[in-house]
Amino acid sequence: MDGTVASVRRPLRLRSILFGMTLAVVSAGCTSVPPEELSVPLEPATTQEASEVDEPADPAEPETPPDAEAPSMQPVIDGELAIGGLPGLVVADGAGTPLRTSFPSGVGTQPAWSRDGERAIAFVPTAGGGAVVVSTDDDEFAVAARRPYFFFSWSGDNAYVAALGPGPQGTTLDILTPEGELATDGAIDTASFYLAWEPGGDDLVVHLDDELFLVRDPLDLATREPLGVPGQSFLAPAWIPGTRDIVIVDDADGGRVIRLDVDDRSEEDLGPVGGSAGFTVSADGTRLFLTHDGPNVERRDDIDISLDAPVQETLAASEVIVLETGARTPINDELTIWAEWAPDGSALAMLQTSSDGGVWLVADESGLRELGPMRATSTFLRNYIFFSWQFIESPRIWAPDADAIVYAAVEDGVPGVFVHATDGTRERVSDGDVAFFAPDPDGGAPSPA
Repeated sequence: MDGTVASVRRPLRLRSILFGMTLAVVSAGCTSVPPEELSVPLEPATTQEASEVDEPADPAEPETPPDAEAPSMQPVIDGELAIGGLPGLVVADGAGTPLRTSFPSGVGTQPAWSRDGERAIAFVPTAGGGAVVVSTDDDEFAVAARRPYFFFSWSGDNAYVAALGPGPQGTTLDILTPEGELATDGAIDTASFYLAWEPGGDDLVVHLDDELFLVRDPLDLATREPLGVPGQSFLAPAWIPGTRDIVIVDDADGGRVIRLDVDDRSEEDLGPVGGSAGFTVSADGTRLFLTHDGPNVERRDDIDISLDAPVQETLAASEVIVLETGARTPINDELTIWAEWAPDGSALAMLQTSSDGGVWLVADESGLRELGPMRATSTFLRNYIFFSWQFIESPRIWAPDADAIVYAAVEDGVPGVFVHATDGTRERVSDGDVAFFAPDPDGGAPSPA
């Protein structure tokens, strides 16, 4: 991920995907919005001992705008939310009722859940530099941060946390323990940095500038096995659950989607890709969602995600590839700027641009339908949507039962957290500028890295 202390830099290679979103969503959603707290502090944090972390202050009550009290959810959406943009790390239920608040001495940023949904982590800037905060049902941890982190991702076995923050070349990776402490003094620093954890394990694939590497031991970041130089047409690789294979894009021959075995380096060509690409693998490891700068071909707004579709060349800007056969099914010819499979793989939630800003779509066996518009908060837009194909590796917008998604949006000039049920009902459940549902390992197949 590209990043600096003052701002999070977006990769130039994504300009074709992001310009439309910037013009539409920023102008529609942020012109009348008060400036939000930066998720990345303006000054670097200095390393502190854990005992030097600022003591938590008394919890501050967030200001609730007039007529914006969080209503009770009807129907109730099951699941826990980690919410950013509030004092400390706030964990709430699906209706936005706070369950616990950890370290409320600053504004919580970059909330991320462990793969088992047992722990939430966040960065809280403080006068002394900042703290890594971890919250569980019955405990909490606050550790002085080595740097102001702008991305967290838990390993597949929940044993480590990858933490990205500003570094000498642009972006630096630290490995943390489940309690937020440094697991090793080692680090990796480069300009453009993206990563993916092995589902269920702790192997790590890192995309450093245009090169790809495998790290088998997170405590030994210096030992990296080269996986080739695929280029920079994609951000984070995607692991295929239940395999040792990842999905990447190779810039050679005009751009190809490649399935790569990280152990024996064997490859399978899954067909062409046009320009910059974003993708994510379904939790059952059978399908790949792909969006790219493909040819503008008129397509109906319907979808049949099946395993027996004929093999096709590139047909649409947003499509589904069956990983076993390479068969492609078009969704529509609009670029998608955030896509996430439901925990059980039954549906896709997709964010695309519209004349009013952004619009959420849901694709499932019954077709493609519009869920509703969204004007993103500047934090969700700037720090997440710009890097969506990395961030979907860790956060989860889907509720555990796949009956709703959560996102941060601006309505009547006021930012807040919205839970949007798949039946179309939508509720503002909390203040805040970003939120994610905790995964439920018993509610579906393991989510892909």
